[in-house]
Amino acid sequence: MILTQCLETASRFAPSANTPIPALQDLKNAISSLSLPTGADGPPDTLSEALVLAATARSALSLPSEAIWGETNTSLAGILDDLMAQLGSALRREKADLVRGLYVIIDPRITRGREPLEIAKGALRGGARMLQLRDKEHDKGESLPLARAIQELCLESGASLIVNDHADVAAVVGSAGMHVGQTDLPVAEARKVLAHHQVVGRSNHEIEEIPESEAMGADHVAFGPIYDTSTKDVGYSAQGMERLQLARQAAKMPLVAIGGITAENAAVVIENGADAICVTASVGNAPDPEAAAARLVKVIEDAGGRI
Repeated sequence: MILTQCLETASRFAPSANTPIPALQDLKNAISSLSLPTGADGPPDTLSEALVLAATARSALSLPSEAIWGETNTSLAGILDDLMAQLGSALRREKADLVRGLYVIIDPRITRGREPLEIAKGALRGGARMLQLRDKEHDKGESLPLARAIQELCLESGASLIVNDHADVAAVVGSAGMHVGQTDLPVAEARKVLAHHQVVGRSNHEIEEIPESEAMGADHVAFGPIYDTSTKDVGYSAQGMERLQLARQAAKMPLVAIGGITAENAAVVIENGADAICVTASVGNAPDPEAAAARLVKVIEDAGGRI
């Protein structure tokens, strides 16, 4: 049976010493009483493989053909739910290193009349490591084709797509994750829609909000506006370098600086602790988005940032 093979094989995953997965032992204890045959395949090599096996087993548990163990099925379901959550959390921690360098927001309103996809292509060619689709103009169904197209570009270039605000769109296109604001969908609710491996970033405008975001389960935090910006009216004054330093001290997760950042002022932002800088108009409104992105990446690298 698919179920028994997935259960037994998943139970043999060996996480690293700094990646505790308590539910693995619960699974081993549960299946030891079931006398399952040894899996034909070797143990999963990665967190992703283990997560796929656990998810497959969890889905199989709901099939009528697998409803043969009575209460054991209910117990296994709970263990597998915990296991998937823990594997997903560990996998997202592994992805923390992806939050670095240049992060470009693709906003259909900020393109100088060009297609948003062209801005995305230029940003990626210029070296952006992350893109965020922030489409406030269109209904989700209308923006879905653009999200799919940008996701395909990101996969081809090894970059990550983050979808602003819409967990369902992020789930459908299989993006790296989504981003929420202070008054948007709570992180816990977003997790109910997203796959376990998809990350959630959260906006913060006060130092005190950063630990709150992390306690909610955000995988990285954005802080700003660092400088005055006309791109988006957030209702907050420029934070400046002193508060960016405080944000760096408060953040245990990767820190994204956003708001009014240009090639002229990006270096000091990196020097004061930002893991990534997030821009919209600096690339979207540039005559040559690729060149603008490349210049920002060079500034980040010269300032000692990771690209």
